[in-house]
Amino acid sequence: MAIVKLNKVGKSYGNGAVMAVEDVNITIGDGEFMVLLGPSGCGKSTTLRMIAGLESITEGELSIDGERMNAVPAKNRDIAMVFQSYALYPHMSVRDNLGFGLKRRQTDKAVVKKRVEEVAASIGLTEYLDRKPHALSGGQRQRVALGRAIVRDPKVFLFDEPLSNLDASLRVSTRAELVRLHRELGATMIYVTHDQVEAMTMGDRVCIMSHGEVAQIGKPMDVYLNPASTFVASFLGNPPMNLMPATVGEGVIETGSGTLAYTGFAPGIEITLGLRPEDLRPTTNAAEAVISGRVSSLESLGAETLVHVETNAEKPVILRDGRITPARIDDIIHLTCDPEMARFFDVDTGRAITPSGDKT
Repeated sequence: MAIVKLNKVGKSYGNGAVMAVEDVNITIGDGEFMVLLGPSGCGKSTTLRMIAGLESITEGELSIDGERMNAVPAKNRDIAMVFQSYALYPHMSVRDNLGFGLKRRQTDKAVVKKRVEEVAASIGLTEYLDRKPHALSGGQRQRVALGRAIVRDPKVFLFDEPLSNLDASLRVSTRAELVRLHRELGATMIYVTHDQVEAMTMGDRVCIMSHGEVAQIGKPMDVYLNPASTFVASFLGNPPMNLMPATVGEGVIETGSGTLAYTGFAPGIEITLGLRPEDLRPTTNAAEAVISGRVSSLESLGAETLVHVETNAEKPVILRDGRITPARIDDIIHLTCDPEMARFFDVDTGRAITPSGDKT
């Protein structure tokens, strides 16, 4: 398929007054499923649109299979894009919607018919080929939009939040469908979303963006376990990583309501301590507690319970407990954890640091 490379790519508006995307460096491997993840306004969709040729590139270079694409029109980039809105032609049948791109390229009618029927069968649309879009459900319309991209057999597939208009159950099934199709097609896919569940379950790698810049790139679990900054730590995870001010003592990290046995940092420095909710566990021994506080609320989610614990930190600490928790509101609870699961961040920059103080 294709290798997509962005080398110091940037996009500005107003003669450079506003930088929407800045210094983006990403290499997306042949056949890789790359997810661009971040909150609204972080620059992920703008980056995708620059790859598609729908936005001009202000600075840097975009290449596909080693060929510079900056000035190449969108129609000549051999890419297919699936949008959040289905963008189907309402007056055309599913069959005609699927084959429209091939017909525009004056592809032989027999080839178009064969290709459309193959793709329709692969994504479960055969029985709907003669229907119009208004007679389809949201999930079926999204499959038509996806099929229209697949039928062209492009070098690169681009997805701009394609599941946002679907209900929860359809999002789950369509996620699985996309993963299956990626495995079968072996295609290079770039997928934009603000939904971290989509990123964690679908991507070979995740590129997290913030304020137009790349915050971290890596395999989903690598990024989850080792966030490069407090932004990544607080964005990836539901609930997010607990972040709290801490002070390094002699062989311990002092949280203000407990201590974590840890060596390597110079005593006396201030750091931010990060602990995932699932890495905390209750203890009856207050002396071994990393955190102690009052239970302020309980969220029962069926399979688990989120226990919110008020401490001297600005935000409550969250414990991910079992389906049935012994905790009750206003209880004083003590929490401990494995020191190896603790993560540390620089107070000023928010960047992850190692015990030696080096940036990770």
